[in-house]
Amino acid sequence: MTVMLAAGCRTPFTATDGSLAGWHPVDLSAAVMNEVIRRGGVSAESVDEVWVGCAEPVGAQGANMARAAVLSAGWPERIGGVVVEAAETSGSAALHAAVAAIDSGSVGTAVVVGVSVASIVVPGASALGRVYGRPWGDGPAARVAESGGFLPPPRAAEATAGLLGIDRARQDRATARSLENRRAAATTGLVPVPAHPGARFNAVRGTLVTSDEHRGLIDDPHKLPPLFVSDGAVTSYSFAPPVDGAAALLLTGGDNTGADAAGTDAAGRDAAADGLGLAELVGTGRAAGNPLDATGGVEAALEHALSQTGADLSDITRWEITETTAAGFLSVCHRLGIDPMSANPDGGTLGVGHAGAAEDIRLTVDGVSASAAGDWIAAISAGTTGSAATLWHRRA
Repeated sequence: MTVMLAAGCRTPFTATDGSLAGWHPVDLSAAVMNEVIRRGGVSAESVDEVWVGCAEPVGAQGANMARAAVLSAGWPERIGGVVVEAAETSGSAALHAAVAAIDSGSVGTAVVVGVSVASIVVPGASALGRVYGRPWGDGPAARVAESGGFLPPPRAAEATAGLLGIDRARQDRATARSLENRRAAATTGLVPVPAHPGARFNAVRGTLVTSDEHRGLIDDPHKLPPLFVSDGAVTSYSFAPPVDGAAALLLTGGDNTGADAAGTDAAGRDAAADGLGLAELVGTGRAAGNPLDATGGVEAALEHALSQTGADLSDITRWEITETTAAGFLSVCHRLGIDPMSANPDGGTLGVGHAGAAEDIRLTVDGVSASAAGDWIAAISAGTTGSAATLWHRRA
């Protein structure tokens, strides 16, 4: 069955303790859910189920927050929700799960959300509490003990950069390009949301936040000390800090637009007027590699996605690749044979910061909204626990 992206949107991404720090993740998810169906020209009654990708489903982001978001959004009580956690690829995994449900015929219209409010639930939160036992136990660590043991993602990116010969100068150049291009870019997928600042941020609550909070440019990044390893190449400049944000996609199966029988939503708009049939999903792939390799599964993930299309690398006209670190981004480009200067033309994660699963979904929201008719868009995320590839074809 054909799966269509009917609409996509996201909040601005803002620094931790910034203008969105006081939003509860459930309510921020509900805000983008209501906006995405408005943009898609459908009513909530048309939605069959909601998938939420969340890399830290604990605390405020735990206890099936997908179902909680349905209730917060005011949607019909019959709509269920599913939370998907797959570390660096949580947003993609949620998207691919929804696609599989539509493809099977069990779901006609789905909403997929990626969310991370790092101001409340910090990265790594799911591994911080020891009351219920240590995550992963002893088996996985024993498997890689002879190779030096597990490395946290930034250290793994550092090791991969060393393996591939990606020096600090290249990382700094990639970071500068991402910062500059992200500042200059505009996205039609951005939806203003009221500020709900943290205690340490001077902002008026309720004032609309209308743009990303971009990271500052640095004149002399080469003067910064290494961030993780004394003689390493990753610095605070080439490492994306955690930020707050949420993003949503509206998916439909085949010719099922999710609109009411008369072709309009509850507000009486023409369902086609807000961009139904925006892009067709043409391929998905996920794979993991060596647990000591920060981007080891990306080649297999993309190969699997391409195998569903009959296309090859030369057909991809727009690459959107996560940039948790510049080293990780450059290693993905190296493995896939992509010119880094052609990927992320409007900047990437390093320009603002990493919003977890929301960043994973942002790749599609911003990539598709900035593409032209006929374009093929590849959204690629990669990390130590796995990689994901999603391929879209922009409709005329």
